[in-house]
Amino acid sequence: MIQDASFWSTLQGLEKECHTLPMQKPLLPGFLGPDFANRLRARFADFPVIQGWGLEILEMTPGQAIVRIQATPRTTNPVGGIINGGVLASLADMASALALSTAFEGAMPFATSDLGIRYLEPAKGAVEAQATVLRLSRHSAVISCELRAAGEIVALCTSHFAIKLKSDA
Repeated sequence: MIQDASFWSTLQGLEKECHTLPMQKPLLPGFLGPDFANRLRARFADFPVIQGWGLEILEMTPGQAIVRIQATPRTTNPVGGIINGGVLASLADMASALALSTAFEGAMPFATSDLGIRYLEPAKGAVEAQATVLRLSRHSAVISCELRAAGEIVALCTSHFAIKLKSDA
């Protein structure tokens, strides 16, 4: 997890926003409003991982998100042009967080509580992470994420998130 000042500042902003909004019902299965995806993109645009590694948010629909990263000198191991495993785990975490963000209307503070990833193939070039909310309850969520390079699955990830509801404050 990223632990720099801008990350925590963003999280605190989300928490404040959550406390000013009435409790929202999950949107799953529902409709992602016309402005909602753009607001999420704007909220996540300042995350250091998105800026520093050049992550691209390709698609967001209720309960799903697709994020892409390109192999660059910042994201690859020194030999072979293979994207670093930690970078792939961060990509999966970001896609999973975005997928979960689409499950609620308004802000809902949450944090990754567990992330397991299986690397199947070395990843070169562009990698797309497609995350899907599998299970959602009042206090937790389970997200699956497939990472693909050139159409082939290079890693599989399952994440668990802890959700903090306004009523839990």
